[in-house]
Amino acid sequence: MRIVLIGGGGHASDILGAFEALSRAEEIIGIVDDREIDQYRFAHRGVRQIGDLSDLEHIDASHYLIALGFSVDRHSVYKRIAHLGREPATVVHPKSDIPRSVPIGQGTVILSGATTSPMASIGEHVYLSHGCLVGHDCRIEAFSTILPGAVVSGDTVLGEACQIGSNATVREKIKIGPRAVVGAGAVVLKDVAADQTVVGNPARVLATARQSLPPGSR
Repeated sequence: MRIVLIGGGGHASDILGAFEALSRAEEIIGIVDDREIDQYRFAHRGVRQIGDLSDLEHIDASHYLIALGFSVDRHSVYKRIAHLGREPATVVHPKSDIPRSVPIGQGTVILSGATTSPMASIGEHVYLSHGCLVGHDCRIEAFSTILPGAVVSGDTVLGEACQIGSNATVREKIKIGPRAVVGAGAVVLKDVAADQTVVGNPARVLATARQSLPPGSR
């Protein structure tokens, strides 16, 4: 594979780390980002910025990974590049614990310490960060994000492009709506509607506006 990372922030650094752990770092041929990246994260690891997003169609790459940690931003970038015909790559860190029975969609990133129970399902372009836990029979839909240390209990559905913050806990049999955001450390005891942001213990609605950062956000 010849893989381009789209985005040059901390999430891209973590993705590169997963490839390094798999002894596959040579597959990453460079980074595209609409902003100048922080070279200190990458230069000593043999990876550099090779253009911005508009250059992607001219780069000799077979695959790409959208290296943005925010769900709605990954979805937005995907809509800009889907027509280019390149394949999304997938990476699963060797120190994660994902049963072979769990389907994993293309473009998904699973980092070290992430764990899922059997019978879970993981959609396309999902991000499971360090040390998160996904219970039995959960369905994680495309572009969803589970940040470090979060716990999603069994029989829960995470809607498209929703985001579960660091160290949050979601009770069993909960539905998190599309593009919803669960704040860091929140404890979710009831369903969360689409586009809502909830925070606190127990989680309460903070806002209905989507929280989004531009491509390349750190």
